[in-house]
Amino acid sequence: MLRKFHSLPGLLAGLFLMVLSVTGAVLALAPALERASAVIPASGEVSIAELADRIVAHYPGTEQIVREPSGKVIVYYSRDGQAGADLVNPVTGEGTAPYEPSAFFSWIKDLHRAFMLDDAGRALAGVLAVLMVLLCLSGILLIARRTGGWKNILRPLSGSGGKRIHAELARFAVLGLLLSALTGSYMSAQRFDLLAEAPDTGPRFPADVSGGQPSPVGTLKALGNFDLGELRELVFPYPGDPQDVYSLSTSGGSGFVDQATGELLQFQPRSDGSILQHWIIRLHTGEGLWWLGLILGAAAMTVPVLSVTGATIWWQRRRSSGQLPDNADPAQADTVILVGSEGNTTWGFARELHSSLNKAGFRVHCSEMNALAERYPHASMLFVLTSTYGDGDAPASARRFMARIGDFRAEKNLRYAVLGFGDRQFPSYCQFALEVDAVLARKGMNRLLAIELIDRCSAAQFSEWGNRVGEVIGTPLFLNYCALQPATVKLELVERADYGIAVQAPTSIFRFKPAEQGGWLTASPRRFKALPPFEAGDLLGVIPPHGQPPRFYSLASSANDEIVEICVRKQAGGLCSGYLHDLKPGDCIDG
Repeated sequence: MLRKFHSLPGLLAGLFLMVLSVTGAVLALAPALERASAVIPASGEVSIAELADRIVAHYPGTEQIVREPSGKVIVYYSRDGQAGADLVNPVTGEGTAPYEPSAFFSWIKDLHRAFMLDDAGRALAGVLAVLMVLLCLSGILLIARRTGGWKNILRPLSGSGGKRIHAELARFAVLGLLLSALTGSYMSAQRFDLLAEAPDTGPRFPADVSGGQPSPVGTLKALGNFDLGELRELVFPYPGDPQDVYSLSTSGGSGFVDQATGELLQFQPRSDGSILQHWIIRLHTGEGLWWLGLILGAAAMTVPVLSVTGATIWWQRRRSSGQLPDNADPAQADTVILVGSEGNTTWGFARELHSSLNKAGFRVHCSEMNALAERYPHASMLFVLTSTYGDGDAPASARRFMARIGDFRAEKNLRYAVLGFGDRQFPSYCQFALEVDAVLARKGMNRLLAIELIDRCSAAQFSEWGNRVGEVIGTPLFLNYCALQPATVKLELVERADYGIAVQAPTSIFRFKPAEQGGWLTASPRRFKALPPFEAGDLLGVIPPHGQPPRFYSLASSANDEIVEICVRKQAGGLCSGYLHDLKPGDCIDG
């Protein structure tokens, strides 16, 4: 259920989430770019009064001074009846460049916030933010379950291909994506009045103003008490109006300053709601937190990859769990196959067993372990094919099996065989299969065969197990499971160096290059473009013969070397290491 809860929102909203994430990643660059070009005086070096005094010296018609979260200072002024806006150096007060908001970033911001659709687009963006929260939470729960609990959340993940990429990227990016999604959801909820927005009434205009001769702005005591780093906005009084005042907005609050006495009037600290709202915006946009913006941008850039790999995983799972032809009714079946699977890999083996038994004349019913019936009145054989999830847990299609087994009534002639699937490199290798075998034995059932454990989906082990089953039931079974292999590149062995033969520890260094395709790729640099970029320490998956899953070896070279180099020690009985050690220069492998 959790997996469906995770995959369905991703499938429905994948394309829109990619647009939202890519535009968000682009916008995340803006705070860092603005900070890089801003002049930031040290704390306490420049007061607001000093800043205003320096700017007025260069811009006599100053109307407003704004300090952006990035640290940039903008002066809005009037000169010869024309309004203008310049970026200024806060240390000297001199203008550095005309201020013009970036048209590119404005367009990207509109696309990010509303998909160019005004309020309808904003509503869509808000819904997508909520969906991203659900995807993050369900995804991290799935990873925790896969690794055997929260304490193992950072341990190495098993698997390869799209599933491995999806899980590793998600684990890297989930905190950043969750922060962006939560803050985006909050902002959208406020936009549509689902959450109350902090009141922004501000202080009342002062009733008592001195009305005296205006003092130079640099001498105003109230402005001198605030550091430049606290400034948000300073609005100048209307020229020639002694009853007007300076309007001051800082990070701590807002108020007014008498232009004659320099007294601070009606200062109002910011409310807790206003501070929270301000921080929500900063955490979402990275404004004033350029380093956080870059982190959030990096997290956002994983979303297109997560969307594509997630859709691929869903499609492969759907294809592998398709309806079985000639699946007998459980009440009429003489043979029952129960399947425990997390990612539907085990279903491929179950289909092969189901097909072979059907061809042999048996009436076979196959279903997930969660669908265990109370009894199978005509069944004489029960096969349980199950993987183990995480740290010895039941896979998704077997989580209710242990609860249902208590009500199961086995016929006297019903014999069972358990086939477990796992990976020997993990400590809880086939643990759930062992528990299932034990609980069936405690029910008083007789074994058809002792439990068999399949390492890394070995088709050869599965075929051998099928031969033993055939011997017991008196009907030959030829189980030929062919796994879906990842896309490969044909590599030609160009050189090998052998060591350790004298001490019975044969170890070889193999050097490969992409094989010629149709005889036209003859120049080495052009041939090497057939490979994706790689670095030393990355893994090369080698497909052994007979449809086995890939074995992975650490690379000792990078793409710049124009060679694929691995070092492999021959293992006793090792299928892939033995295969590699039998290669001669000119032979090819799929990797």
